[in-house]
Amino acid sequence: MTPPPHLSSGDLARATGLTARAIRFYEEQGLLRPAVVSEGGHRRYTAEELERLKLIADLRELGLSLCDIRGALELRSGCDGGEELARRFQEVLRRHVQAAAQRLARLRRVKRELLSALETIEERLRCSESGCPCDAAEGDASPRIVRQVSQGTLCRSDAGPEPEPDVGAESDPGTPVS
Repeated sequence: MTPPPHLSSGDLARATGLTARAIRFYEEQGLLRPAVVSEGGHRRYTAEELERLKLIADLRELGLSLCDIRGALELRSGCDGGEELARRFQEVLRRHVQAAAQRLARLRRVKRELLSALETIEERLRCSESGCPCDAAEGDASPRIVRQVSQGTLCRSDAGPEPEPDVGAESDPGTPVS
């Protein structure tokens, strides 16, 4: 016998790190269903539904669309038997493993670039006379993020010389200058 639903939306939110609004969204999308909705609209979930929500959150973290998640969660529908389900499941898992590997490769590349940018900025700040981090963007050897962020910098050295005050136009502070 299945234990009665005892988890609230707040319990699910705390257990998954999702917001109550996100949980409601997944319900609206048909990916999650509360076991019980009281007359007052209070939703109650079982531990099984919590595990389903954790899986949904993990698949979203991998970058899967709601349609892909729905497809993975509904693999059984329309299957003629266990062998067909196993083949479908195997195909979906392979696709998702490949997508996860590609995402991990991109994340590792971005991490390397961010570390390189941090190292470049720190080195330039130690060695630069101006102390301006924009100096790190000079040259094609600078990491892409450093070059992009430093475009159109706010440094005084890039803004050109400051205009000199007009010393010949002394006026009374109360008199407007025309």
